[in-house]
Amino acid sequence: MDDLKLLGRNENDLENEMKIVQTISRNINMKFGLEKCARICLKRGSIQNRMHVGSTFENDIKELDPRNVYKYLGIEKSLDIQHKNEKEKLKKEYLRRLRLVLSTELSAKNKIQAIGSLAVPVLRHSFEIINWHQEELQKLDRKRRKLLTFHGQHHPKADIDRLNVPRKQGGSGLM
Repeated sequence: MDDLKLLGRNENDLENEMKIVQTISRNINMKFGLEKCARICLKRGSIQNRMHVGSTFENDIKELDPRNVYKYLGIEKSLDIQHKNEKEKLKKEYLRRLRLVLSTELSAKNKIQAIGSLAVPVLRHSFEIINWHQEELQKLDRKRRKLLTFHGQHHPKADIDRLNVPRKQGGSGLM
């Protein structure tokens, strides 16, 4: 795991969570990159004064500037997520990875599996964070099908619904 976010209902909950993380990290001899860590206290969407969590990390963790963005699971976040910019970045990366996989000499089955494990996760974890509209996803799906057709993985007149049907049921198994 590369990213960690702790959330607490109050300062005591957060203090307990940090103690647990400290204990576990000490037990597995893991070091934190504290220069990349930041904290902020929000109550009902408004910024509160500096938290006074009684951990040994307390003085080492800087306060998060609400005007700045930070990356969590590859998505830039702030108090105001720039949905349009993030969507464009995610689409671009998804299509880049899709082209990369399709240009390999893997078998059709292995290409589909590679797409499912390399390209699809770029979008998957964003679905709970970014506000995607149905039209945007349909447009991205059309681009995906065009690329599959261009690279000989999908016949232009083939049933598009079978792309997402599992292989055991006669489809290609694409997510």
